[in-house]
Amino acid sequence: MSTFSHKLMFSSQIICKRKSKTAFTLAEVLITLGIIGVVAALTLPMLIQNYQKGVALNRLKQTYAQILNAVEITAAENDAGPMGTWGCPRTDFTDPDTGVYYWMPWTQACFYMAMKKIAVKMYPRPDDVSHAFCFEGDEYRPYTALDGTRGRWNTNGNMLHTGGYSAKLPNGACVVWHPAVGSHDAGGSLIIDVDGSYAGFNRAGKDVFVFSYLVNGSNASTYGKNGRTILPGRHGSEEKTRAQLKEKCSKAQSGANGTECSALIMYDGWQIKPDYPW
Repeated sequence: MSTFSHKLMFSSQIICKRKSKTAFTLAEVLITLGIIGVVAALTLPMLIQNYQKGVALNRLKQTYAQILNAVEITAAENDAGPMGTWGCPRTDFTDPDTGVYYWMPWTQACFYMAMKKIAVKMYPRPDDVSHAFCFEGDEYRPYTALDGTRGRWNTNGNMLHTGGYSAKLPNGACVVWHPAVGSHDAGGSLIIDVDGSYAGFNRAGKDVFVFSYLVNGSNASTYGKNGRTILPGRHGSEEKTRAQLKEKCSKAQSGANGTECSALIMYDGWQIKPDYPW
């Protein structure tokens, strides 16, 4: 055998040895895949949760801004006065654009005037509270409190009742409003489902957020008192501390139903902070 052949054979043996040294065994591959799987299992839920939070927060800010804009446009058409000076229809009226007959206190009618500015569809009063959110005929997932219980989200009480009206916005959000219980002249409750009734969690504090609207301009709330103010959370005359807001935006606190989660988010500068009860 020639010297050249010997060198070629020797070189081939070296290459083969190097290849054999750099190859992975089946055990090594399985261990690596196992580690990757564990890491993915630990991090993926957090990534999904952070994504969900970001989507909900952005949609909430967008919808809130649209509602504020609609209210201010309507106010400007009525000499920039509070809702109580808008000359809103009282007790009952027929919408000239749709021909649909509505019965509502004038406070609701005032807000109705504003919502028509931005809505792609307006909805009349539901026949029961399970149809309160932009009901299209097909049943949707029931609405619940932050802890997953039905509670006041399935009653004819303050949170949802058959006196409410709703509107679908261009971004897919559904807005429900009804008058304040016991004092229609004060304003009412405003509930935003950021992704609509047929998508998402349908859960307070996750994709459903509660606000209040004022019409008479006499409230002493620190958030505003111009008579066309949209307040975060339930209507109240005193500003709450962060601890008080978190107590109401809680999965563990007895009686908490997520009504103050919008106020907590706004208190934190439009952020969903790590201790937010997602």
